[in-house]
Amino acid sequence: MEKIKNKFEIILGFVTLIISLSAFKDELSQINIDLGFRTITLAEYFLYSVIGFSISLYLYIFEIIVRDTKIGKWKLFEYILKTAYSLFALIILSPILIIIYVILYQFNLVLEENETFTKILMTVLRVLILILTIFYSILTAKKYRLERKIKLQEQAEESEIKGLDNAIKLYKDGYYSHSILESYKVLETHLYKMITAKDLRVSKFRFNDLIKISLDEKIINKDDLKNIENLRNMRNISAHTDQNHTKKQAENSLEFVKQLIKR
Repeated sequence: MEKIKNKFEIILGFVTLIISLSAFKDELSQINIDLGFRTITLAEYFLYSVIGFSISLYLYIFEIIVRDTKIGKWKLFEYILKTAYSLFALIILSPILIIIYVILYQFNLVLEENETFTKILMTVLRVLILILTIFYSILTAKKYRLERKIKLQEQAEESEIKGLDNAIKLYKDGYYSHSILESYKVLETHLYKMITAKDLRVSKFRFNDLIKISLDEKIINKDDLKNIENLRNMRNISAHTDQNHTKKQAENSLEFVKQLIKR
């Protein structure tokens, strides 16, 4: 995820560039880019790029906002994220695409003696370039999503290991209620890690969804539900009251979580 965020920092740099160039608006408006099928000014190109970046950033932020809500598990938001990444990659590639189109147009002028052949050739080349560009943008989006998934899995794995170590240490030190709290966090993290590894959308903070999907995907079974419910109840008591739990309760919770992770 951090790598993806770094990519989106380019947007801020680009917008800063646009603001700086706004002082030369009239000059930029006089620079024409002839694509053959249409002529645009450099000012128009920057405007279209800013609009595209804004849409991409909006979709990206929108997906982040709804990710931990009830509707966040809808598959629709995966496509929204793919669209944001693809649009971002397409805009980044647009200068290269424009240069190629300009070269093709100039090549078209050179070959204009055979007008019919030239038109067919130029049309085929333009369509081919556009298809390749879109295809590359989609591949880039898939790469970004894969990197994001790997990063999330690594973070969940690290959190799971640290949480389990903390739970064991607290248990050995006699802080049984605190150990139960940590065991519960490890349970949440483990289920979240296993579900996202299957490319399923779920919020780590919606426990009921974690349980339901884990059951459907056979990450846990019905026999586990009693232990999970007991752990959840003890966690709620520890978090909201001063009631202490026994060594046996902390030991059972810890052993259940450890056995679940080993499966």
